[in-house]
Amino acid sequence: MAAAVFDASGQPRYALSLTGIESRFRAERRPQLGAALLDQAHKLSTALRTGAPSA
Repeated sequence: MAAAVFDASGQPRYALSLTGIESRFRAERRPQLGAALLDQAHKLSTALRTGAPSA
């Protein structure tokens, strides 16, 4: 599972990913894991665009 991270010009430049053993990626957990991954990728992209540190 992965999400793009965009640089200051809005271009996809990096990626965040989640890896692990299959039993921890059960179908019922995937929406929660995906949402958390997208949230962090968005925060990192915003920090790269604005120069602010990400939390």
